[in-house]
Amino acid sequence: DSTTGVQMAYLKKWAPRAHNRLQMQPPALLPGSGRAVRGDALTLAGTLGSFDLAYLDPPYNQHRYFTNYHVWETLVAWDAPAHYGVACKRVDARDDESTRSPFNSRRTMPAALASAIAAVDAELVVVSYNDEAWLTAADLVDMCGVGGRHVEVLAFDSRRYVGAQIGVHNPKGERVGTVSHLHNTELVVLAGPADLVRRAIERVASPIAVTAPLNVTIR
Repeated sequence: DSTTGVQMAYLKKWAPRAHNRLQMQPPALLPGSGRAVRGDALTLAGTLGSFDLAYLDPPYNQHRYFTNYHVWETLVAWDAPAHYGVACKRVDARDDESTRSPFNSRRTMPAALASAIAAVDAELVVVSYNDEAWLTAADLVDMCGVGGRHVEVLAFDSRRYVGAQIGVHNPKGERVGTVSHLHNTELVVLAGPADLVRRAIERVASPIAVTAPLNVTIR
């Protein structure tokens, strides 16, 4: 493992953890069958059926998951694509139009996320976000409160991505700058019937307070 959290850049040397023995463990699964569906979230959100819980983890900014995680794209496609650059990105990563979504634009992202949240048919909707992205906590509360859902926001202090922890370096690997901050606040928005939202929150340990002018209960 020599990435800096995403597959856009690599370390000059192998990370110490790369020398550890790889251990794979089966995940704890709920009883019953499951399925994976690939498609446009804006098209699929309202067609998948009714669920007890829906978890949404949208992109935070202009960076496309297709390019950030191009190695996983290749493993799934198993197509041995032509590649370019030091990061050996897939050639089709250059095709911005076919791999960019409304979620990657500051102008179109708010309406796209609001549409997806409104279309989801779930008793409890959980949205993951952070305070370095385009939307504020107040924006998320407004979106998740559609249909009269009760909304609460949890916030957690978190270390920023690996690249920020490593610092700013030039192509020779020499440190040339200082990262502004090493922590951010991860937001988890819960929306649904008030009693269900509160029961879910009771199972969460040590959230910190969200400092935002919200007309909802904040923990």
